[in-house]
Amino acid sequence: MRLHRFFIPELVGNRTELIIRSSDLVGQLRRVLRLKIGEEAVIFDGSGSDYTAAIAQYVGADCVVFDVRGAARSRYMPSRKIYLCAALVKKDNFEFIVEKATELGVTDIIPVLAERSEKKSVNEERLNKIAVEASEQSGRGNVPVVHPVVSLKEAVELFKKEESGERGSIEMPAAVQCLVFHTDGEHLNRNGLPKDAPIALFIGPEGGWSPDEVAMFHAHDIDTVCLGSQVLRAETAVVAALSQVVFG
Repeated sequence: MRLHRFFIPELVGNRTELIIRSSDLVGQLRRVLRLKIGEEAVIFDGSGSDYTAAIAQYVGADCVVFDVRGAARSRYMPSRKIYLCAALVKKDNFEFIVEKATELGVTDIIPVLAERSEKKSVNEERLNKIAVEASEQSGRGNVPVVHPVVSLKEAVELFKKEESGERGSIEMPAAVQCLVFHTDGEHLNRNGLPKDAPIALFIGPEGGWSPDEVAMFHAHDIDTVCLGSQVLRAETAVVAALSQVVFG
């Protein structure tokens, strides 16, 4: 039987014994999953290692002690930076985007306020929770960063500065290949995609990018590409585009 997997960003212990203080985790272990002393789970902290551990002791309502029984590399760790600049769409659809982007190995999710975005804000706490749960479920060894909402202009400028370093809350290398997915773009050439270099994907909202937004991309020499002649929903386009990049 597959063990339940939990992301704990700050593990306390010597890797033979883990002490985790979290009322949410204890509640999930005891009341939801009904795991008893001696039963096992997998713990990971984002460093790329999974720890198989048995519950040794519950201490009150907010602390659990695990005995570590083994460690192994996580099933999957992203090998490069993938930035997803996804235009805001309806709440449930954007949550779907975050979940699937996490499963497909995106390292940074940047919600973008586009002209045709139906929503203007996101629940960052909720989106981070979805990213954690998707990482736990998929066997991923770390969790993507979900950034605050930015305007499209701000998102473009993040990737067009020459120097590397931290820009706002986002740390990135100097050279990032940018691709904008647009129905009038050139057909995507998978053979021309970088295999290991950082890449940023811009996916528009329902109704697509406006003419002014497309003009902005052209002004910054950002290539516009399409996945085919059909018109895709925003969340479908995200999955299709990332599949090309990750598995192509």
